[in-house]
Parts: sequence; C-alpha cells; structure tokens
Amino acid sequence: MEAANEHTCGVTYPDNRAYCWGLNSIGQLGDGTHLNHQIPTAVHSSLLFRQVSLGSAHTCGVTTDNRAFCWGSNHQAQLGDSTQVGSRRTPYPVAGGRQYRQLEAGASHTCAVTTSDRAFCWGDGRAGQLGTGKTYLSFWPRAVAGGLLFGRVTAGDGHTCGETTTHQAYCWGSNYRGSLGDGTTTPRLKPVAVAGGLTFGQVSAGVYHTCGKTAAGVGYCWGPNDLGQLGDGTTTDRLTPTPVASAM
Repeated sequence: MEAANEHTCGVTYPDNRAYCWGLNSIGQLGDGTHLNHQIPTAVHSSLLFRQVSLGSAHTCGVTTDNRAFCWGSNHQAQLGDSTQVGSRRTPYPVAGGRQYRQLEAGASHTCAVTTSDRAFCWGDGRAGQLGTGKTYLSFWPRAVAGGLLFGRVTAGDGHTCGETTTHQAYCWGSNYRGSLGDGTTTPRLKPVAVAGGLTFGQVSAGVYHTCGKTAAGVGYCWGPNDLGQLGDGTTTDRLTPTPVASAM
C-alpha cells in the first residue's frame, strides 16, 4: 500500500488487484470517474498488478507480467504515454513496450527499472530529475545517463535516487540544500554517487530530503533538516549521509 498527498492505493494479495481511494479530481484513482471515494475502489482494469506507486496527482503500476501502466494527471507528461492528453481516468500503457520490474512515481515525474536493470524516467525533468543530461518534459521513457545497472529507483519532487545492483547509491536532479548527498548543493543532470562509499539496501527520496538503510541496518539521511527530518538530533542541513540517531 502507498499513500500520496490526498489519495492512497494498494494491491491485494494473493489476487493482485489494484484498489485506490481518496481524492479523484483528475482520475488518479483509476476507476474511470472523477468521483472521490472514501473506501477502496477497484482500479477499472482486468490487469493484475505487482506494485503501484503514487505521485502528487498520478498513479502508476507494474503488472505481474512486467508491463507499466499509469493514470491520473498527465499535465507534466508523468504518465509516459507519448501524448499530451491532460489526464487518464483508467490505466494506460507507458510507451515503449519495455519490461519493468519496479517503478516509482515522483511528484510530477516517474522512473522505473527494467528487467535488464536499466533505469528510465519520464515526465517533468526541468530540475534534471530524469537523469538524462537535459532539462525538459519527456512524454515517453528516456534512459538515465551513465549506463549504471539499478536494482531500484526512488523519486522525490525535483530529485531522483537509486541503488545499483552492487548497492551503491546515486542521485540526480535538484540538489536543494544537499538532497543528492554528494557533498554539494550543485544540481546534477546525470547520476552522481552519494558521498561516503556506503552500501545501501534501500534508499528513499522524500520531497526534498533523502534517507537510506545500509545492509547492516543503519539509517542515514541527508538534505534539508529544518524540521528534524534527518533524525540526527539537530536541525542542521546535511550535504552528505549522516547517521540517524539511536532511539532513546
């Protein structure tokens, strides 16, 4: 199950059906309507989903046969369907016909990893969050530059991160107050290694900050920290990974 700003979706087990609820002003629940729903409502499709992920006003999912579909807002091309259609009220295939095993929707962009471990992104790339080396809206999936092999990607607002198949963390896009963790605040249009040489089992991008868990289970965070979101006991921004404080 995953929650966004004002809608929530999940996949049932063991029948792999997608359900959504909450705000549906632009079709982000995928039930074929613009009606809000207070209880889980079936996504209007016979598709079987392995995973769903939610952006601010769009939703995407990977089916059990490794196809990517998106629905909801397409105003920033975040559905990746090669069109300028403003929205979709039911699942629509992502262009290109690639096989994907994982994806994540950011605020207004989406990134995914193919079954051959290549990362692709689409949608709003004006902060460099698509990782292609350019800043533009992309109406279809474009390969993340650098030829890295990824196990997983995670998308925030203006930045994206991923773990390689060798568990190295890379980030790209807006580097607002250190959200890329490379020791600078310089925006990056292509993946840059997170500083420190740590190996991560999981990395997760928030709107502006980023956190990760090492293979040993130690948490690290970096980026803006004005509200204490890095968990290090301070409100000091961090440009490189900083250990999360131990629980009291």
